[in-house]
Amino acid sequence: MLTRPGPVPQRLVGSVFIATPMTSDKVDLDFAAYLASPDVIRIHSDGRWPVDGFTIDEDRRLTAIHEADHQAGRAFTFLLSDPAESESLGCLYLNPLHDYLARVGAPAGVREQFPAASAMVTFWVRQDLQDSGLPGTVVADVDRWLGCDWPLDQ
Repeated sequence: MLTRPGPVPQRLVGSVFIATPMTSDKVDLDFAAYLASPDVIRIHSDGRWPVDGFTIDEDRRLTAIHEADHQAGRAFTFLLSDPAESESLGCLYLNPLHDYLARVGAPAGVREQFPAASAMVTFWVRQDLQDSGLPGTVVADVDRWLGCDWPLDQ
């Protein structure tokens, strides 16, 4: 489990966006934002996510994995949307820090410095919103949310 015992927040109402768990019923919104953001996706994923030729069926499969991980408490993926929840602005991820450190080859001593319920938090916003001030707003609102509402150690 990524978190220590306690309720996991299911929604963030930010100052100009809403974050809700990624679910299969949001795949159309996610796919549209994904396709509109190829450069952002390449950078955010360090080239690991598909961009060229990516289909909605592939996104549906990835969304199902995100949804299952969220429900099981393994990792948490949120769709960032406009306040009306009619358009995706990007995605927010809380993933186990230990898994990331192992994947990048961090020595065991480094991994052991962090409690098990520690998260690596990342996000991306749509390519056309990169210079809008939204990324800074997401950072501030998510930082406040994590510090106040999440059962994480770090």
